[in-house]
Amino acid sequence: MTLSTILLLPQLIIGSYTSKGNPGIEVFNWDAKTGKASKSYTLNSPAASYQAISGDYLFSVSEEGDGKASVSSFQRRNGKYEAINTELSRGDHPCFILYREKSQTVYTANYSGGSVSVFQTVAGRLNPLSQYIAYSGSSINKDRQNSAHAHMVALSPDQNTLFVTDLGSDKMYAHRILANGLLAESPQEINITPGNGPRHIRFNAKGDRAYLLNELSSDVDVFAVKGSQLNKIQSIPADTSAAKVKGSADIHISPNGKWLMASNRISSNQVVVFKIEADGKLTRVFHQNVAKIPRNFTFDPSGKFVLVASQEEDRVQVFHFDDKTGSLKDSHQDILVKSPVSLLIR
Repeated sequence: MTLSTILLLPQLIIGSYTSKGNPGIEVFNWDAKTGKASKSYTLNSPAASYQAISGDYLFSVSEEGDGKASVSSFQRRNGKYEAINTELSRGDHPCFILYREKSQTVYTANYSGGSVSVFQTVAGRLNPLSQYIAYSGSSINKDRQNSAHAHMVALSPDQNTLFVTDLGSDKMYAHRILANGLLAESPQEINITPGNGPRHIRFNAKGDRAYLLNELSSDVDVFAVKGSQLNKIQSIPADTSAAKVKGSADIHISPNGKWLMASNRISSNQVVVFKIEADGKLTRVFHQNVAKIPRNFTFDPSGKFVLVASQEEDRVQVFHFDDKTGSLKDSHQDILVKSPVSLLIR
């Protein structure tokens, strides 16, 4: 394989926790025909638990505490990402990052800080922290919900509202986004069923449905969407085990919009497949057992493969996906990475 061929291949970016001495971000060349990944290079980034990409720019959080939490930016030159700069996020343990193209703004959800951090950027370079909004509140699960825990930031379909899921208070906050990318500081509050623990939310391509994965109940809530208004039309379990303690992790819609998947950890190590019906509601069709503690997973852009990161077993599994039945089959082409927790293919 020639260098020019390698540069044309999509890149698989794997972020990981770094307590085992691994670098944090590992980049692989991804072959969409075979589902094979070949190691290309690494980037040193502590506790690199989530990444976002915009064009040639890569942004990553460092999920640390004690005032060391940060955001880093990188630029892709000649097929490889190179560091631009790093800024402190103020909120401890940032676990999700998002880039808004219109305002060139970066947003992070800070789990332990129970907060959102906002950074303005210029040509991929992060300016110092522009805005910091901390939430308060609690809910009925005394072990997990004694304070605010912001877990994800997501843009509304029209890109004008930032939704923040707060696992700790069983709320979602909807902030109006100002022209400069900063947030209106008095958000609309959306109440979630007590004890559910909202974690990740995804919108369909049409923008009229949203799917919220609740970590603590392992339910998927389906909402009809109108602007920043969400009206729940269904709730369906992603984890059907009898376990009292559950822990769902991630949720994604297939590239063609026909399927939705969610990952479960703790009580069961599974990826669950739902068919998205014509009205946007879900029908559960398939359970796939996976390696221990599945965190982030992703479809490859073709929709033919699903990659699942196993935090505990130090590997990313690659599954063939059957678009006709919604079933998964292990390709036995594991990618070996210590403590992988996030996956991107671009």
